[in-house]
Amino acid sequence: MHRPLLPSVIGGLLLAVSGAALGQEPLFDLEATLVRVGAQLERRYQRSQRIVSTEMVWVRSFTHDMRSNGSPRRLEFERRVEWDTSEEDGVPTVTVFRELRSVNGQEPLQRDRDACLTPRSEAEDPLSALLPVRQVEFEFSLGEVEWIDGRRVARLDYVPLEEGLAEVTWDDDCVSFSLHGRSRGEAWVDVESGDVLRLDERLTRRFEFREPEDRPRARPGRIVLERNDLSIRYHRVTFRNPAETLMLPRSIEHSWTLQGSGFVPRYYRIQQFSNHRRFVTDGRLVGTPETTGEPGDR
Repeated sequence: MHRPLLPSVIGGLLLAVSGAALGQEPLFDLEATLVRVGAQLERRYQRSQRIVSTEMVWVRSFTHDMRSNGSPRRLEFERRVEWDTSEEDGVPTVTVFRELRSVNGQEPLQRDRDACLTPRSEAEDPLSALLPVRQVEFEFSLGEVEWIDGRRVARLDYVPLEEGLAEVTWDDDCVSFSLHGRSRGEAWVDVESGDVLRLDERLTRRFEFREPEDRPRARPGRIVLERNDLSIRYHRVTFRNPAETLMLPRSIEHSWTLQGSGFVPRYYRIQQFSNHRRFVTDGRLVGTPETTGEPGDR
């Protein structure tokens, strides 16, 4: 059962921008900002599910002294987002679907799809945590407000109110984590529009687990996930015929730091998006659009 936002958070927190730059001192209310962000995200997801994009992914790992552990892998995906509302409870879900098209320029094999750090073919979009129906799961606060390229941009901090069960899954030498409620986040928000320009997440604390003893070649011992850092940047993408501008991801950086049990200690993955195509009502695909920069592309 979700708990409501703390009254002291949503009822009393106001943040002032320095009057030296503005000649006055406008106030930004946390609750109003959350309402704008939630409404804008609902519009964004409803419209962006008509978009297919090319996603290029580079995967690397590093030793303790930051030397590259082998050659990086280059993966190419076709990516789309699906917004779905259950008829039973009316709660929307946002799922990213990926289809692997090539690995290092070659036709992918099954082992490429199963390789460690390959992005999942289906995954929840992290930004969906800020949808109105999900906001009750977090405690929010407003951080700094800055003027960037003539726009007021606020940092919205959020911490989960409840910590869920941790899921650790092994597949041969690969391990994956689902750590519900164990990450805190920061979103950079255009105060006027409610657009999220950047989203960062990191672990609230280190996560410790053990390798199962029944695994082949098991190396019994303690393993610690020291860091799990995610940073997503968004920008405006403008389509023509018909004219439409959408906020879409520009890049994702994801890094992991592990300690113990013979693991390579550092892993890094970067994802970049391009060649956005839009389905229109008659089934045509509209080709690569023009893009415009956004505050927060930094």
